[in-house]
Parts: sequence; C-alpha cells; structure tokens
Amino acid sequence: MIKSNLHTHSYYDDGKDSIDEMVQTAADKGFTVLGFSGHAYNPIDDGSMTPEKTEAYRQDVLRCKKNPPSGMEIFLGIEEDSMNPVNPDDYDYVIGSVHFLKKDGQASPIDYSKERFEKMLAEEWNNDIYAMSEAYYQAIKAQAHNDRMQIVGHIDLIAKYNDDEKYFRFDDPKILAMAKEAVIALIEAGKIFEMNTGAISRGYRSSAYPSDPILDLICQNGGKLLINTDCHNREYLDLGINECLDRARKAGFKELYTLTRDGFVPVSIDEFQG
Repeated sequence: MIKSNLHTHSYYDDGKDSIDEMVQTAADKGFTVLGFSGHAYNPIDDGSMTPEKTEAYRQDVLRCKKNPPSGMEIFLGIEEDSMNPVNPDDYDYVIGSVHFLKKDGQASPIDYSKERFEKMLAEEWNNDIYAMSEAYYQAIKAQAHNDRMQIVGHIDLIAKYNDDEKYFRFDDPKILAMAKEAVIALIEAGKIFEMNTGAISRGYRSSAYPSDPILDLICQNGGKLLINTDCHNREYLDLGINECLDRARKAGFKELYTLTRDGFVPVSIDEFQG
C-alpha cells in the first residue's frame, strides 16, 4: 500500500517543524513516500525561504533522502510561486502555485488572510469577484507553459475563504468556465493536479482543494491527480487523505499518481491509503 504526501513544509519557511521531526512523524504514520516542498525564495513573501535557508533546506532534505526510514522514499521538491522561477535541476520535482496576483503593477497575496483578501478585492478589483477570479485562473492557465513544474498547487486557492460561498458559489457557471479553460490547458500540458487538504488543518475549508465541480472537470477531461496535505505542522501530516480518496473515487478516478525514483507513475487508487 502507498501512503504519500509531496507537499510538505518545515521551519525553513512558514512550517512549524524540522525536517527530522517531519520524517519521524511520517515514519510513525506509515508513509511510504514523503516529499518536501519548501516555499521558494520570493522577496515579497515573508513566508518563503531566503537563499541561505534554501541551501540549508536542500542539504537537510538530501541528508535524510540518503538514509530514509525503512520502507520510505524521501524526495526533495520545491513550491515555486508563479512570479519567481526556480532552477528545476536542483530538485526532484516542482509544485507550481499562484499565491499573488498583479494589478496595475502591484502584486498582492490572495491567501495571506481573509482581511487582506477582502481589502484586495475591494481596493484593487472594485469588489468584482469575477474580474479577480478571471485574473487568477488566467495566471493558473499560464502555468501550462511552465516547463519547470510537474504539479499544479491548490488550483482553486482563490476560494480559500469561500467555504460558506460568501464570494461565489462553487458551481457558479462563470467561475467554472474560467476554471475549465485553465484545467484543459494544464491537462494538455501533462501537468498533475493535487487534492490539497492544507486549508482544512488551518480551519479555512471543510474539504480539500479543489471543489467537487472542479475535481469533476479534471476527471471528465482525463486529468492526472495526486493527494497532498500541504503540511505545515506534523500533527496534520495525513489529515484528510481518506476523505480525498473517497471524493476522488466518487468523481470517477481509477488511478492516482505517485513519485518514484523513476519519476511520476500512475497507480490504481485502491493501492493508496490514508
């Protein structure tokens, strides 16, 4: 059986734990695949790793990768923000995420806090959630041309604070049309989508990214899928994996992707456990 997470943070960025603590917890919880994905350096993101911390992070993960717990493979990844490219040769894989939107030359974070999100929506987008969403999904779509990345990070991050559908319905046809355009482009580029439970552990969402309508879009159009927990606290390393497996099956997925020494491979969904 496979128990996997490739979206893991540590105290080198905005995570809580050391690399060793995370590895030990993964071993205790029966993980067979653990990938670290620290936030790549972004000068406007206080939660990202500095160049000095990035190198320390790389060496720390590589040390653990050489001597993993029995039955576990460890991989060195990075989470790249769309505005700041990384050197993919330094990593086993890259998660590509859109955390910032640029308007009139000003880049603002969409997931810093609900208060910051509402200020951005009001002041930069005139409370037009459709215009803001269009800009977001166009930025997501552009990731199809990002040859550095393999995994699309939390594709509907713009809905982080929308659990009560305050800003839009998850099945809003206008929103889904924007998302579908991005999904199709990313599928054609061979990218892998993640189900991501990170917002559940931090109390923002009751279910993993993406919403069911977008998950259905990915499945119906032949997209690739894997499950990640976007873990910032080792206590939640396997949070929500079983629920994601259930949702993926309900959407129609028969296989999920995992990372091996030979790269990403599809495996029957029945081989995965939470």
